[in-house]
Amino acid sequence: MTAIYYLLTLALVLVHFAAVSALLSRWIPSFHIARAVGVLGIALAGYFVEHFQGFGRLTLLWPLTALASAVLLAADRKRLREAGFLKAESVFWLLMGYGLLWKWCFPSIYPSSERVTDLYFIGNYLPGSTLPPLDNWYPPRSFDFYYAFQHYAAGLLGRLFDLSPGLTYNLAMPLLTGLTAALVWDFAGRFITRRAWQWLLVASFVIGGTGATPFVHLVEGDRHVDANAHMMGSARFVGLYDHQFTSDPFWRDVFLPPVPPGFERRELPMEGFGYQYYVGDYHPPLGGFFLLALALALIALLERGLGSVRLNTVLLGATVPLTIATNTWVFPLQALLVAGWMAWRSRRPLPDAAVPVHPPPADWPAVIGGGLGAAVLIYPFLTAFAAKSQPTAMKLVQAIDHTPVAQFLALHWPMLVMIVLGLAVSLAKREWRGITLYFAVFLGLLLFASEMIHVDDPSGGKYERTNSVMKWWGWLWTACVIALGSLLLGSPSRWARWITGASLAVTCFYAADVVSYFRHTGQADRGQLHGAGVYTREPVVRDMFRYLADAPQGVVLENIYDGAYSDSGIHAAFAAKPVLLGWPMHLVTWHGDVPDVWLTRDAIVALYAGNLPDARKWLLARDVRYIVWSVRDAHNREAWSRLQSDIDASYAWHGFGNVAGMPVGLWVRR
Repeated sequence: MTAIYYLLTLALVLVHFAAVSALLSRWIPSFHIARAVGVLGIALAGYFVEHFQGFGRLTLLWPLTALASAVLLAADRKRLREAGFLKAESVFWLLMGYGLLWKWCFPSIYPSSERVTDLYFIGNYLPGSTLPPLDNWYPPRSFDFYYAFQHYAAGLLGRLFDLSPGLTYNLAMPLLTGLTAALVWDFAGRFITRRAWQWLLVASFVIGGTGATPFVHLVEGDRHVDANAHMMGSARFVGLYDHQFTSDPFWRDVFLPPVPPGFERRELPMEGFGYQYYVGDYHPPLGGFFLLALALALIALLERGLGSVRLNTVLLGATVPLTIATNTWVFPLQALLVAGWMAWRSRRPLPDAAVPVHPPPADWPAVIGGGLGAAVLIYPFLTAFAAKSQPTAMKLVQAIDHTPVAQFLALHWPMLVMIVLGLAVSLAKREWRGITLYFAVFLGLLLFASEMIHVDDPSGGKYERTNSVMKWWGWLWTACVIALGSLLLGSPSRWARWITGASLAVTCFYAADVVSYFRHTGQADRGQLHGAGVYTREPVVRDMFRYLADAPQGVVLENIYDGAYSDSGIHAAFAAKPVLLGWPMHLVTWHGDVPDVWLTRDAIVALYAGNLPDARKWLLARDVRYIVWSVRDAHNREAWSRLQSDIDASYAWHGFGNVAGMPVGLWVRR
């Protein structure tokens, strides 16, 4: 029955997406772009309006919107059939299905990377309160310090179809990756004439290999490395995999030259789009990749002279400010991409009789208007976000912090090959020389800049540049694969096509690591898209999760097991309820040095040890409604007895069972 529910829910969502695509395709000559623009527009409109008035749960709407979607599709079926609508939808379903396969096999949301953080972000938006919503990790404060537009969009999906937090998470991620990959398919199809090349490009995009993929296996020698390490190796080669698993003397000489005493080799990861499937985070880089792919797809329409120049340019301009609310790290890159292309378009076109369509001149009023319009729609978000943002500055990379040459070449060689080929093809006056030259120059300059500057965030030591290159290199790699990969695979030059194809095919060897990961990683929670399977194997825990999810809203208290990446707050997160204190280290990162975080942490630890004086008054003063006594807490029977005696006058114990004879359950405020 659960599988039937999942299938029907997915079908309802896809009908809505299809209707949006069909409707907007009257003005946008691409079903994939129309779908992306429509979904983005609906989320953006809600994001703007709900800063003035939250609409709460929206479950009553879906029967009406589903009926309207079905009527629209039926009424327009003749035009859609002639335009190849079903073929376009099939491509989207296939690409979305790849992401859903990952979530079906690995659905659990646990403290790995930022999965729990993203679940908490989504949970903030599920009640549908006026924005900014309550911060579920730091009540009664507001959630107004983070760029979480894509989490709002997921919350909107969950509110419309009455989904649990975990199911919302596990459906939103494949839908977003499917939208993005379909835009890549669309861009590639504008320039690549052979379908096999087009599929190769999309495969290299979603599989997620890098230039380091072959070196991951070369450097380990005879050492046995597990599937997880191989999955991480291609993205986290520089400063981690290159020296952790290098056993062959030759490769040690190549990748591990002597360093000054006490120097920590810098960790410089490149987390591209395909790597996100393995990480499993519904995190802001995904939204950044989506806006990048949308901008590139719109540029392709403009280059080919398809559709309304003004409308396409307005939409292109709108992608720039939206990165601020989605993934602020890539805002300058998105701005440079759009502004740079507009400036390039404004110059005198390079003479090239081979180009079948000469693009119109740059429409600066349209791109500025689109940017201003989107900025107005996110302005209510910016009013609080700008005041809460932590000050950071750009800093020159010190000589000792530069990427070692061997590792830089190992990681980036496919990108460097495509940049050089782009320059060569342009100089040879081949087809699409103007746009190819632009992307080769643009990406080459930004890759060089990423070695010269970085964001001076609080990280230091071996993490001095980690955040900057992790966000920037992944974006640049993605842009290169989509733009230069498509243009070169569509080039009339055979040698350019085959060298590019071979470079991308090498990165696709990462598929062997993906298959190995699927084969050797346990899937005990397969198909449990509610996301809590890793916890609810114990019946007592399952019952607690269900009780708390159905209980009235209120602040939950859970023990603090560590500063971050622990099970603290899990019960509240899956119930979309506020927890008195989330992960302290994350809160300090977002809010700065706030003494109240540590004072509250210390009091919670003392309470769960049975040592907090006047525990009942302390709980009531903080409006705590539910106190979780989990399986992990149950070992301390003496602390449970003292706490029960202290708070019994105001809190009733609801036991859900025993673990090794110890009580597990909740106290609920009377």
